[in-house]
Amino acid sequence: MTQNIQQAPVCKAVRKDLPEIVKLHQQAFPGFLMTLLGPAFLYAYYQAVLDYPDSIFLVVRDEEKLMQGFIAGFACPGGFYQLLSTRKKRMMLSAAIHLIMRPQLWLRVLENMKLVSQRSSSDDCNDSDVELASIGVRPDCGRRGYGKILVRSFLEESQGTPATYVHLTTDAHNNVAVNEFYLNLDFCLASRSERVGGRLMNHYKYRLK
Repeated sequence: MTQNIQQAPVCKAVRKDLPEIVKLHQQAFPGFLMTLLGPAFLYAYYQAVLDYPDSIFLVVRDEEKLMQGFIAGFACPGGFYQLLSTRKKRMMLSAAIHLIMRPQLWLRVLENMKLVSQRSSSDDCNDSDVELASIGVRPDCGRRGYGKILVRSFLEESQGTPATYVHLTTDAHNNVAVNEFYLNLDFCLASRSERVGGRLMNHYKYRLK
């Protein structure tokens, strides 16, 4: 029997899911910074998401129990980035060998460390929003609807928080399908920013209430 994708079960991520989530992230985002920092770094990052009490961390599986995608984010983003800041040394050690092999990544890593520091000291801890930080779907099952299921489930979970908006950031250029994906789910383009190397980012928001 073929599974009805629209009824695919979405569950909260648990610790035993982390190796599978790391592998799926690597498949979904080859060449992206977090992937280039290695599986140990990815494991440490997603463990931090799992440990954060206000996280929204979900996985979807097919009828054979194979993970088809995940979505990760958090309410009160400032609180999460404070937690991440306390684990900075551990995470850098987990990525050390990859930074030695790819020293050109240092500028992007330093930029991200600065962003984490800014966010951890901002007013984001006032429960003003939810951040959708990461979503990954198996490349061989793209356009089957798993991404849409995950985002809708994430938005449903976010409705249970005091937040007014869900925010996310994605690349503006060479990323048409992803930008259209969020626009079709009623996210609105709120602003743009430029990162190291002239990388243009789109910042979206979704109104919950």
